Amino acid sequence: MGFLFKKEYRLGLFLVLVFGIFLFYADQTSEQIVTYFTNTMFRYEKPAFLKLVYLVLLVVTIAMLATLNKSEKSTIEEKKDAFNSFVISSVSSFFSGWAVHLYFVVKTVENRASFMQLEDQFWIYHCADLTLVIGFAFAGFMKLRPAIHR
Repeated sequence: MGFLFKKEYRLGLFLVLVFGIFLFYADQTSEQIVTYFTNTMFRYEKPAFLKLVYLVLLVVTIAMLATLNKSEKSTIEEKKDAFNSFVISSVSSFFSGWAVHLYFVVKTVENRASFMQLEDQFWIYHCADLTLVIGFAFAGFMKLRPAIHR
């Protein structure tokens, strides 16, 4: 576990930590954004974010970092760049899905449409989580895999 304290991985790990804290409060942040844009007090009844997925992705990220660290085929600089790029790509993928999620929630609240109907549309309601998982997998395949198996 000493690789977690290596200087070259600090930026990526710091971003993972900050993003993890943000994800812990994603529900409240989303509620405040929707309330601001709709001028209506808004609160989620059914969780909009799958918190267990974040824990699984954290464990997989640490495992991938351990594998990357053990790789002898890449230089330290290549490993650092690959990990940072992987983290930034994964985090960025969440925000695109979050924007879609917020758009549909704001639209539903403004039109006074059925929120239960929105909750039943799994792909839209959990769009942020889905884009995070897809972005995570894609970033791992495109960024970390070449650095590990070079």
